[in-house]
Amino acid sequence: MLNAFSRAEVYTPRSPRKNQYYRCVEAHFEELEGTWEDRYQKEYGYWRPYLLDVIYKYLDCGDLHLSFARVKCDDCNHEYLLPFSCKRRHFCPSCHQKRVVEFGEFLYGEVLKRVPHRQWVFSIPKRLRLYFMYDRRLLAKLSQCA
Repeated sequence: MLNAFSRAEVYTPRSPRKNQYYRCVEAHFEELEGTWEDRYQKEYGYWRPYLLDVIYKYLDCGDLHLSFARVKCDDCNHEYLLPFSCKRRHFCPSCHQKRVVEFGEFLYGEVLKRVPHRQWVFSIPKRLRLYFMYDRRLLAKLSQCA
C-alpha cells in the first residue's frame, strides 16, 4: 500500500535554456539591437537603455550557476536548490505569470469587496499613441487622468 509521501510530487526545476523563446532571444537580441534604429525606431520608438538590462536578466533567470537558494525541510531534512528568478514582468513568461497570479490573489483577498465587478478599458486614440511612444513619462500623467 502506498503512503502519502510516496505519492507526493517532486519539485523539478524548469529548464529555461530548452525553451524556444529563450533560444530565440539568446540568438537574435544583439541583431535586433543593431538593426533597431534603421528598421523599427520610426514605428516603435527609440531603443530604451533598460531593454538590455531586461534581456540580460531574462537570460540569467532560473540559472543555478549564477545564484540560488538552498531550501531545506525541517521535518525530513530533504534539500533542493532553487534558482533565483529575474522578476521581470511581460518579458519573462515564468516571472510574469507568477506576478499575475500573486496580484490577482492580492486583489481578491485584500482589495476587492465580495460583490460583482466590472472591467473598464481605457484606450488611446491612434493619433496620440505616437507621443506616448517617444515620451514614456506622459504615461504617468495619462494614468492619473484616466
